Amino acid sequence: MKKFVIALFLSFFLISCSNDNKTNLSTTNITKDEYQEFIKNKKYIDDLPNEDLKKPNKTISNLDDFIYVLDYLAFYRISDEIYFEIADDYAKTFYNPYQEYVKAYKEADLADVYNCVFKDDYYTKYQIISLKYSISKDIATNKPSYISNATILKNYDYKATGGFSLNMDNKEEIDCETSEQLYYLVMNGYNPKPKDGSMALVIYNKAKEVIHDNISDDMDDFEKIMAIYDYLTYEIYYDKSTAYSSSNYLVKEQAYYLEGVFLNKCAVCDGKAKAYALLLNMLGIKCYRQTGKNGDADHAWNIVNYNDNWYVSCTTYGQPSEFKLDDKNLIVPNHSMMLTSKDTPSNEWGYIPEKHTNILISNTEYDIFSKIGNGKYKISNIEAFDILYNEIKNNDLKNKKIEFIYVGDFKEEFQNELIKYFDDSNNINILAPKTINGQIYEVIFY
Repeated sequence: MKKFVIALFLSFFLISCSNDNKTNLSTTNITKDEYQEFIKNKKYIDDLPNEDLKKPNKTISNLDDFIYVLDYLAFYRISDEIYFEIADDYAKTFYNPYQEYVKAYKEADLADVYNCVFKDDYYTKYQIISLKYSISKDIATNKPSYISNATILKNYDYKATGGFSLNMDNKEEIDCETSEQLYYLVMNGYNPKPKDGSMALVIYNKAKEVIHDNISDDMDDFEKIMAIYDYLTYEIYYDKSTAYSSSNYLVKEQAYYLEGVFLNKCAVCDGKAKAYALLLNMLGIKCYRQTGKNGDADHAWNIVNYNDNWYVSCTTYGQPSEFKLDDKNLIVPNHSMMLTSKDTPSNEWGYIPEKHTNILISNTEYDIFSKIGNGKYKISNIEAFDILYNEIKNNDLKNKKIEFIYVGDFKEEFQNELIKYFDDSNNINILAPKTINGQIYEVIFY
């Protein structure tokens, strides 16, 4: 997979990175007067005007403080060089301030969009670092140049329900203008207040429409997660043309942002992961965008909290590549990556997360097919499938699929029986991707 914006746009500039051991101000020979003389021409966070978000402290006391500093500067697009002190106790926890900066940068929600210059010229003597962002003015301005004309097959039970009453009863209201600001606020439990005429307002209203069209008040959390997962896999194309672009400046591409999903219905993994996090958090379900490695490539996915357990959820790998069927190109999404374990059901997908590394992911995938339809999509023989099929065949099945999991003991025999079951039909295709605990079948009607 093409390296996404965090890898292509990010470059760390270590200016005079010291190899000396940590030096605490309290143990140096610097006098108070010398220190005051040194800092009088330096700009600290206290020198900036107050904003809606709480201003970070001048002294960074832990990794969470460092992360918040980076996100705050990125949120308000502050391009001045800002100096920060490092607390003595915090300085004792790491050897190299640059390495700690890299860790904070990767963990931050917004910082990885912008290029940041880190300096520790004065760290050894004064225990001070500085940060300076290079703020691009053309974030998410390019629409995709190509969108596949392949048909995304609808799931058998995917439908718009409507009637959901959104209640954003969160922290204080915070003004926002960009989609990245909107994403950050919702992710962190704030109540966003998009400015009139802003992109944040456009995206927020479209996100509310998606929720209204796909969520109803009587749904439980599992059904809400599944509805949003289905929306992102069954309605949003994966933007291969952007993902595999040779461009090294992808920060302009809408596919990496909420714009890709809500304006174009075409996004790469990062845009889909941000939209997933935005929508679920608007519903009160904790969900984080995760970034890291998938093999040798950069990737973005999500971790979702359900029933007090954290699961991996990936709408990119839930939407496999196009395949050719007669004269049609078809995309067939599935639920194999909806709520799964840190190891995932497929040995083709291994990842190394960079964000939220302190969150423990479940060791086992959730038994999704037991939950769907009260377990009627767990099939142990052809007779059980016949009952399921007759329940739903009166619906219009054109360009749709029946997805179920076979949990019996005779996989080859069942597959032959299933093929024979549809022997008289020439508009049926059967896919059978393997999983750990069974075999998922997708009966495709076209």
